Amino acid sequence: MQPLFQIFKMKKYLLLACSLFFLNTFIIAQVVPQGFLVNPPNETVTIGSQVWMKFNLSVTTYQNGDPIEGADIAFNRTTTTPAWCYYNHNSSFDATYGKLYNGYAIKDARNICPVGFRVPSQADFNTLTTTIGGAANGYKLKEAGTSHWLTPNTSANNSTNFTALPGGYMGNANSSSFMYTWAYFWSTTPIPDNSSNYVRILIYNSANFNESTAFVLEGGASVRCIKN
Repeated sequence: MQPLFQIFKMKKYLLLACSLFFLNTFIIAQVVPQGFLVNPPNETVTIGSQVWMKFNLSVTTYQNGDPIEGADIAFNRTTTTPAWCYYNHNSSFDATYGKLYNGYAIKDARNICPVGFRVPSQADFNTLTTTIGGAANGYKLKEAGTSHWLTPNTSANNSTNFTALPGGYMGNANSSSFMYTWAYFWSTTPIPDNSSNYVRILIYNSANFNESTAFVLEGGASVRCIKN
């Protein structure tokens, strides 16, 4: 049998080792009310001066833990509350393409992105566009190949490691379109008539990274968060 002082000594070292492990884990990633780790190194990518998430957002709560309403029936023309849904209400798309959020969720001050991140503004996307050498170079943002994009996925090489994925959209009349072919990303910046926000688009048969004003707040699009 070990002397009592040796047992206490062993427990002391064991406690110290556990403390260092959890401290190191906390430094790498922070647990937040949304229920996942924030900013693990393999989930973000630095492009120029910006740090972006490498995946489409897929949360059901705001930063403070409040739930975002799930649109179980449909996004529709009378929906004016923040909401999310799966593409075509099919949860099998979620793991790869994330959830789709309406514009009211984007505008909500509680912020749907993880702590330390936010939905990008038009200016953020303009900076990204400049960094990749202009809107004609959107192919640098798209995941290469045709595992998740429809052929031909024009010129895509993902040289930025942004890994854009085509999650399609949900319209405001229970319509779902363009899965595998179009990636829509919300911004927080309203268009001139304030009826909606600017959206950025990547398309399977184009190399461009275009801006659009032809989207409605009631519709659902993907979100790529940017670090504050």
